[in-house]
Amino acid sequence: MTASDGHRDPRPLVVYGATGFTGRLVVDEARRLGIDAILAGRNAKALEAMAEEVGAPELRVADATKPTTLDKVFEGAGVVVNCAGPFARLGEPVLRAAIAAGAHYLDTTGEQLWMARMMDLHSAEAERRGVTAILAHAFEYAIGECATRIAVEETPGAETVEVVNRVEGFGTSRGTKKSALDVLTKPALAIVNGRRLAEPQLAHRARVRFPDEDWDRVALSYGGGEVLSAPGFAPTVRTVRTYLVVPDALATLAPWVVRGAGALLTRRLRRLLEARIDQGAVGPGEERRNQPWWVLARVRAAGRETRVTASGYDSYGITGVICAVGAQWLLAGRAARAGVVTSAQAFDPRAFLDALAPAGVAWRIDRS
Repeated sequence: MTASDGHRDPRPLVVYGATGFTGRLVVDEARRLGIDAILAGRNAKALEAMAEEVGAPELRVADATKPTTLDKVFEGAGVVVNCAGPFARLGEPVLRAAIAAGAHYLDTTGEQLWMARMMDLHSAEAERRGVTAILAHAFEYAIGECATRIAVEETPGAETVEVVNRVEGFGTSRGTKKSALDVLTKPALAIVNGRRLAEPQLAHRARVRFPDEDWDRVALSYGGGEVLSAPGFAPTVRTVRTYLVVPDALATLAPWVVRGAGALLTRRLRRLLEARIDQGAVGPGEERRNQPWWVLARVRAAGRETRVTASGYDSYGITGVICAVGAQWLLAGRAARAGVVTSAQAFDPRAFLDALAPAGVAWRIDRS
């Protein structure tokens, strides 16, 4: 179902990786919307404990490292939300199984190269089956996606797109830390003169001023998902990069540190680091989760500039909301198209950002 017909898909929501930090947030937010999720993952005992805690109607056990175990897990599902990363290692079997089951799909990846590969490999099959599979439907990159599409549409002849993320006092979950280890060793994709190119992480610097401040921030380039979709929002777009705000003192040092760390990160060292990560906290504490964030999409064309800025609090909490609302919209038939896509390719960007307002998300357009 890819066009609204006024009826809700009666098939259930399945959350894979439900017992992880982000998975629990998704399940909680879905319940607030009146959607009882089937819990899925590899740890039967953890699933049983969580099912008793939240009153889940059903649990299903499968391990993404053993793809054949996924065959039955998504049977009869209307939507699958995949919260189990790192996605470069664990994501493809889940995506493939969801498409094979005819279930719409959302995930919480932030891994740009994996996203590009999944679009290339699985979009045709998803389209053939009428399945909408939305990658990175989370704080990264759903909000930047929506802001980017709005800014491009508000800028006739849009040529240059820059998306800048700023998070204050950010803490991370175990899954995010493990994904970051993968990203360290890989390049970032950018669009330069109309061509997709691979560049080193943190290779480019931008200065940007947010609406709440009267000074410029320094931001360094990294591989964001908006690079994959922005050229499709207008044929005139020629350059796209995504950036992360960093403290001024780190702007010069950070690129060298990341490149050095990537060169030193052997398979053995990665295993040791991941073991250490697993011994730490599951996710950030409440005091760090409630820090503010901003996402700014800046689009330029022939002397004109449009800036769309979204803001809110708690990047992990809003990910739970984004996934739950996305699942609700997919079940309601509100996706614009089938295939392996991004958030703003699937949903109306203005309507989706507005749907996040009850969770504290605000957005604005500025022009110069």
